[in-house]
Amino acid sequence: MSANLLNPPQAANMLTAALARTGPQDALALAQLVREAVAAGAERQALHLRMSGLNDRLKAEHHHRLVREALEPLLRPSRSRLFELPNGDLVAVVPPRSNHVDVARAALDVLLHADGELPGQAYTVLRLPQQAAALLAVVEDSLGPANATPPPAPSGSFNAAGLAELERVLGSASLAAHLRQRPVCRLRPGGMGPEPEWQEYRVATEELCATLQPGAAPAGTPWLHRRLKRLLDRRLLAELARPEDIRQMGRIGLSLTVQGLTDPEFLRLDSLLGQDARRQVTLGLSVAELLADPEGFTFAASFCRTRGYRLALEQVEAATLTLLPIDGLPVDLLKLRWSPALTLLGPRLTEALPSHPDGVVLTGVDRAAAIGWGWELGITLFQGSLVGGRGR
Repeated sequence: MSANLLNPPQAANMLTAALARTGPQDALALAQLVREAVAAGAERQALHLRMSGLNDRLKAEHHHRLVREALEPLLRPSRSRLFELPNGDLVAVVPPRSNHVDVARAALDVLLHADGELPGQAYTVLRLPQQAAALLAVVEDSLGPANATPPPAPSGSFNAAGLAELERVLGSASLAAHLRQRPVCRLRPGGMGPEPEWQEYRVATEELCATLQPGAAPAGTPWLHRRLKRLLDRRLLAELARPEDIRQMGRIGLSLTVQGLTDPEFLRLDSLLGQDARRQVTLGLSVAELLADPEGFTFAASFCRTRGYRLALEQVEAATLTLLPIDGLPVDLLKLRWSPALTLLGPRLTEALPSHPDGVVLTGVDRAAAIGWGWELGITLFQGSLVGGRGR
């Protein structure tokens, strides 16, 4: 049995459109159902049977028949639906608090024990909308890897002489080909799609180095990489500090260093921006800057607020989130990088996140599960390939 495909999603709905590109109808239909449940706050139960992980004996035709007979009680309510995912997994979605789930679980336990399988490893019961992220992860896992294997990183050395050569070349090279704009978008449950809030300007450092100095790997030499970033930041600021460009910038974001806020290029940009324009600019400092120089970070934060900028703490990950007193930091915004590890933090996560709803941008959003997880936490600001542009 297979679910009927819902009406085609609107092109602007990035959550379901991302899955629509993969083709399988039931995967798309289930993703749409999850989106609608989150948007409406509609309660459902979902039983996920991992057929892809069961042994070959359970993939025989008569086992398929027995499995579907075990699931049959779940399909009696009129609002029940059964989805067959591309990897063979089955997901039954039923009304809340249905005793049919217990009947089906008992039948599956008998069937799976008879074939030497452990029921606890073969199926999971999830609740919607509370566990929407987990169910979206099931859908995406059924489609295969989210991204192709990235190419190997450059292995060449990067030293002071290499930096000096880059500095010389950058004196006349144009950054236009390596300048990236990455939008931060608002995406609401049940909304019409991502709405750009501001554009972040960055230089694609690794790409630039690969062009100007093939084989070099700046990230492998942190202190030289920091010097290179500051150099590129200064070039970027000089590019932006043109009166004709200032008038057209709108809301933007810049990632800088603490020291970069005192560079002549930034001070020139600051002098060209009026008070109203500064309110449209979000300046980002990394969590590494905070940990390396807390006093310098505090000074930079005070400067930003005095001048009228918004300040974002960037590159925050699950490993560092619970170690930082976020609500006590002098920042307006937290840029939290998505990873499955976030789902394991439990109650500590709510305590660690900023208390105001627009205080978090979830970055690295290249999977619909990240959006579902963000919605569960009340997050509606996202950055990543699913909402336009690369999210790293």
